[in-house]
Amino acid sequence: MAEGQINVHALDAAYQPFPSFSDWAAKTSVDSVRWDRYSASIKARSAKSSDLKKAYEVVKRAAAIDTGAIEGLYDVDRGFTYTVAFETAAWEIALADRGENVRSLFEAQLHAYDYVLDLATKAEPISEAAIRILHEVVCQAQETYRVQTPVGFQEQTLPKGKYKVLPNHVLHTREGTNHSYAPVDVTPAEMARLVHEMRSDDFNSAHPILQAAYAHYGLVSIHPFADGNGRVARALASAFSYRAVSMPIMILSDLKEPYLDALEAADRGEFQPFTEFMLERALDTLALVRESIAAETSPTAAEALAGIDRLYRTKGGYTQDQVDAAGDRLLELVQTEFVKGFSKIEGSNVRGTVASSEDVETLPPESHRAHVRRRALNVLTFSAPPARASVSRMLNIWLPLDASGDDDIQLVTASAVETIISKGGAVSRKGPTVRVAFSARMRELTPAATGVLQLRAAIFADRIIAELLTELRKEALKSLRSGR
Repeated sequence: MAEGQINVHALDAAYQPFPSFSDWAAKTSVDSVRWDRYSASIKARSAKSSDLKKAYEVVKRAAAIDTGAIEGLYDVDRGFTYTVAFETAAWEIALADRGENVRSLFEAQLHAYDYVLDLATKAEPISEAAIRILHEVVCQAQETYRVQTPVGFQEQTLPKGKYKVLPNHVLHTREGTNHSYAPVDVTPAEMARLVHEMRSDDFNSAHPILQAAYAHYGLVSIHPFADGNGRVARALASAFSYRAVSMPIMILSDLKEPYLDALEAADRGEFQPFTEFMLERALDTLALVRESIAAETSPTAAEALAGIDRLYRTKGGYTQDQVDAAGDRLLELVQTEFVKGFSKIEGSNVRGTVASSEDVETLPPESHRAHVRRRALNVLTFSAPPARASVSRMLNIWLPLDASGDDDIQLVTASAVETIISKGGAVSRKGPTVRVAFSARMRELTPAATGVLQLRAAIFADRIIAELLTELRKEALKSLRSGR
């Protein structure tokens, strides 16, 4: 025998028939507590039928896209699987980028899960005819397969829905040894036996995970088809989870290594690792559905973002930047008028200044907000010795939240915070009393200050200067009398 060729007769003779279901069940168990808890968490969700349908569609698409990747038909990563499963923007482009035939393969695999769901819904026993149709559906987009011949590997036409006519033993497993599947001549009998086991009373009364694990392992042990056996086995296993919880068992490609490890353990007669693997994948699926339902019943990121974006545009149609800019114009206009007003008293014993400051004293009402940079004006008057004194007025600015053209931007003043000592000695603080000193409508400031507003600002500045000078006289008199 030439190097690299396999001894078909020896591998045929080495085939180990899959166990009966009773033998499988005797060596395995399912953590039904975890299964019940996860299943109940789905049933307890108060979701609309449309939300459930969307969640089930997500896991079906994820299972369908990754089942081909496990067989090496194309490559996937988690971002790609997410894009296809959730049908996010440009998912069709993402499929096209993976290769010319990837979309056709995906759609065929998707139809296979639909076919299995139909089988599960009818609640009829699985038949050989149904399994052959399942193979035909899942391999619909695959025209050829790679086969070992006496002259090496060749591409041959894939017979769909028909049992193999050539041996399909694996040349080398990951351990570097050959692996036997059912010989061609015993394949029909072995498939008949598998179907018989799946129709037994013990099988039909078993936990759905035991059913799924056994059906999957039995089919891949036989390897009845020339190619596509893994895809058929994963879809077939999902028939039983569909019957139990209305969803497939999702095996993603990044778990290929532990998946193969569990199957190889079953080949050695250790059935529990594969049963546990299938349970874990079913729980993964249930968890993903639960998360998808939660996402469907919550606002989307796009909706939340749109809501946030609306905060930056007022009901009146202004952007918040425009509102802040209008506030800046009002402050600058008033500051200019104060400078003019103080220039009229130059040469006397009194001086006045006005400067930008920070609003740290006032809390706007619900109808208004502070300036984004918390701008304010500090107006100060002071007298020279010997009657030295000073009086100031802080002008804080409040901007309207809705900001239509008629909404007011307000300049407010606040009295000092008071400390109050009660008869019992308790100390409390009374917040500042705020009053509106000056206001201007948005349309008076946008896009620029109107002429009338400039006149009003000049009158306002002169009035405040006069008030400050009146207060300053009182404080200056106190200072003169005290000799400070």
